[in-house]
Amino acid sequence: MHDWQYFFNHDRSNLNQGTYRIFEPEWKAEILHWFSQKDVAKEQKEDFIQALIDFDDGCGDFYRYRAYFLAAEALSQFPECSLGDAIVEQLLKWSYAYFRQDKRDWQILPKPLVQTARKTLELTDRKRVIAAFVHLVHTTESRSVLRVAAEKLGTLDPGNKSAIAALALMPITEERHGYRKSYSLGKIAVGNETVIAILVNDIKKIPAWEIGTHGIRALGDIADSNHAAIATLVNLMETTLNKDNCCSAIAAFVKFLEINQGDRICFDAVQALWQIDPGNAAVLKSLVHILETSANALFINRAATYLLEIEPENKTAIATLSKTLETSQFDGERLQAAKSLLQVDSNNQIAINVLLELVKNLGQSPKDPYYTQCLAWEATRTLSQIDPSNQIAINALVDLIRTANHHSYLNLAVQDLGLFGAGNETAIATLIELIASTKDDSLLCDAAESLGKIDSGNKVAVSTLSQVLETTQDEWGRLYAAENLLKIDPVNLKAIATLCQIMEINPYQDESILTDAVQNLEQVDLENKLVKEKLNEVIPTLIRFIENFQQDNDNKNCFSNKATIRLPYESCLLDIADNLTKILQKEHLPQVVITLKDYLSKQLYKSNSYRYEAVFNIVWHSAENLTYPDFYKAIN
Repeated sequence: MHDWQYFFNHDRSNLNQGTYRIFEPEWKAEILHWFSQKDVAKEQKEDFIQALIDFDDGCGDFYRYRAYFLAAEALSQFPECSLGDAIVEQLLKWSYAYFRQDKRDWQILPKPLVQTARKTLELTDRKRVIAAFVHLVHTTESRSVLRVAAEKLGTLDPGNKSAIAALALMPITEERHGYRKSYSLGKIAVGNETVIAILVNDIKKIPAWEIGTHGIRALGDIADSNHAAIATLVNLMETTLNKDNCCSAIAAFVKFLEINQGDRICFDAVQALWQIDPGNAAVLKSLVHILETSANALFINRAATYLLEIEPENKTAIATLSKTLETSQFDGERLQAAKSLLQVDSNNQIAINVLLELVKNLGQSPKDPYYTQCLAWEATRTLSQIDPSNQIAINALVDLIRTANHHSYLNLAVQDLGLFGAGNETAIATLIELIASTKDDSLLCDAAESLGKIDSGNKVAVSTLSQVLETTQDEWGRLYAAENLLKIDPVNLKAIATLCQIMEINPYQDESILTDAVQNLEQVDLENKLVKEKLNEVIPTLIRFIENFQQDNDNKNCFSNKATIRLPYESCLLDIADNLTKILQKEHLPQVVITLKDYLSKQLYKSNSYRYEAVFNIVWHSAENLTYPDFYKAIN
């Protein structure tokens, strides 16, 4: 089988007589193998590549792109192809969301095209891609393109000098770009002495706040055991403090931590210094100093937690937190200390006893019942995380549900019971009791959802949520009930019908309800026959929504001749389109393409770019899931 037309033989006059195996996923591996065979003539391979990149699909280029990407991927098996450079250059152009056609005009490329082009760059001839990126970083006039290209080049070829030079020479003075520079260099320039020197020079030039955010993180990422980086951090601390009596590096470091207790730059410095010089005595000594001298309980917990993280057996940290458990008069401090100790030793009985004590104290502080309930809830949650079947923790949640005076803690306790009370009869009975007594729809939904989680298929849970769907007049309440019902019964038709009704009755007044409703539909069993029937109702609603959408270039309300659509954030249209592609069935696709195809014109793109992008995404999805003849028929 040496003739490439076995895979691809385009017959424009009669597509059904043509051969389009190039668009069938199951043939892709065979086609790529064909390009790797030595007994296939080079001329045959060249002709096949030429046919792929020259393919004129006659239907909006959707299949032209697919043919081109296959040709690009084939270069990995046929790197000597004479067309390779041009193909990789085209991939680079498609890989940027903004493509400059000339010096005055930038075209925004559709997201699926950009994403597929970038993915294909990783699958095609690697050497050509690296060479193309090197050329791009040396020739582009756009700083944003330079940054993205240099980052990608560094990923493809770690240590690449052109990528490192491009990123290292970019200014670090701007907050956003400074962070990206530090992050990117940290990925591709570990241990590079030149870059370290450049960053050290940057640190000397920029304000202290940005040094804390960017300079320290950058050095922590790339300066593996580099003495100059360590010295620079210490010098940074001395300079920032500007204290004449800071005569040594360790003294300056300790003083820095004392003055900046809990400050962001403080912890950036500690963590970065430890990262580039594990075992640094200044870090350990400074953290121990804080534990022994600080009066700030919050800072003690933070310092002790980090100290235990880097040195789990540190006796000073354990002793400090254990002392807090025994002597502190504040339950909040004891709770945080217990949680910190349990993070490194889940069997610490003293810490567990403190949590149990806090749980038992529930309701014993009439002066501040809300605070007591908060502590009890946190202690209970911690106990449950250590041992989900802990009966004391479950009983505590039950007591909290029965005695809680604060609505938010009641809801949290109900939700936690759904996480930790699986199969527990007391938990099940408590939730059923709560469902029978409360009139709060939100609490009803939470209780029913938790009940469904810990007692799968519980009829009370399903009937409760179904009742909320029928009785509440609040759209958000109905949506919340439907969402919870689908979590415990993914094919519940009443929940699906409710989502359909929300979109039919009020699809334009609150776009977030519509977005959430469509997202919830992803949870249903799309293979269920009855579900498919319900989807046939909702899909036309979503298509009408996209058709009627009018972009407001002044960021005001959007209006259509058919309906009024209020969309303060037009990007929700893209979310709806993305969710729609996940529930569309193959039988829906031809009609969807027929309905939306007229919104892909260049004229409509200029007047309504959000709708154009949403439609393009849906049609792209359709092209990936329909045969070429079927798609051609639908779009023409």
